Amino acid sequence: MTHKIWFDDTDAALDEAAQRYLDDRYAFAERQRLAPAARRFDAGVWAGLAQMGWCSVANEAEQGGLGVRVGSICLLAERAGRALLNEPWLSSGVLAPWLVGQHGGTAQQHTWLPGLLNGQRRAACVLEPQTMAVQGGRLTGRQDLVPDADLADQLFVVAEGGLWQVETAQDGVRRRPLPLLDGRGAASVFLVEAQATRLDGAQPFATGPVLQMASLATACDAWGALRATFELTLDYLKTRRQFGVPLGSYQALQHRMVDFYIGVEESRAVLDQAIAALAAGDASATRDVHAAKALVCENARLGAQEAVQLHGGIGITEEYAASHYLRRVRVDEQLYGAGEQHFLAFAATSATV
Repeated sequence: MTHKIWFDDTDAALDEAAQRYLDDRYAFAERQRLAPAARRFDAGVWAGLAQMGWCSVANEAEQGGLGVRVGSICLLAERAGRALLNEPWLSSGVLAPWLVGQHGGTAQQHTWLPGLLNGQRRAACVLEPQTMAVQGGRLTGRQDLVPDADLADQLFVVAEGGLWQVETAQDGVRRRPLPLLDGRGAASVFLVEAQATRLDGAQPFATGPVLQMASLATACDAWGALRATFELTLDYLKTRRQFGVPLGSYQALQHRMVDFYIGVEESRAVLDQAIAALAAGDASATRDVHAAKALVCENARLGAQEAVQLHGGIGITEEYAASHYLRRVRVDEQLYGAGEQHFLAFAATSATV
């Protein structure tokens, strides 16, 4: 990682610690030895992430966090994508505590933030419900796919222009788990007169900022997977021999790897611009995040598909990482708005920035 304008000593320390921890505790070979249910969530890994500060990068110091660190969130998202991390970090360690810190009252922050920041409680965010009505402090509605809701102790739900906290351990909450293609999880959430508490902070609530954060972090996750896929493929072409020479000695394959590398670096440049803009609160941040989510996820999908092709038959096997990266980026491409939605939004915002 080179030092960008948004990259400081705290980012460097978090990034280095994250790399060491995931290499030690979440190596691909070790992950593959686990049963599918254990791959979805490992309590020990989750506790370790929280102890290293993964759940503290979206809240100010007075709230118990490390500051709202957009760069750190994005670095950790890249590490998550590279490691194929399935833990509910983005939902429970970033979005939920950020929402409480930004929109919760002081008493609510004191009640909800400690459990989120230390990882003892897990949350999911119902940000785009198909329907959601409020009557007498109770919510009725649904959202068909909520990332990480399968593991959540509590939900933060958008309803009637406000944000509400809902405990999942009540009769009014029903969830249908939805395993995702890459091993992560989600759930369809159905609320029927579920008791809820409205967040009563002074700052008005809007979904735009939290969806920007989610979209940018997801793009960074896809870039982490893209970079890892490129390195995996490059190493394979250098070491796999055919007719007595490395596959990488064939000019046609070299040209394909050059195109692959251009996609990696193009995505890096677009991401850096979006990270810097969002961290600085620039007027161009909305446009830049739309561009990053659309372009990076598309390049990641194309790169992962190319990696599978260049590996041949081994590239699609369960035992080899290439197929897992392809599944990862396919999921990233659909989360928090598909590519076409972000391309159209980018076009619309470009006309006004």
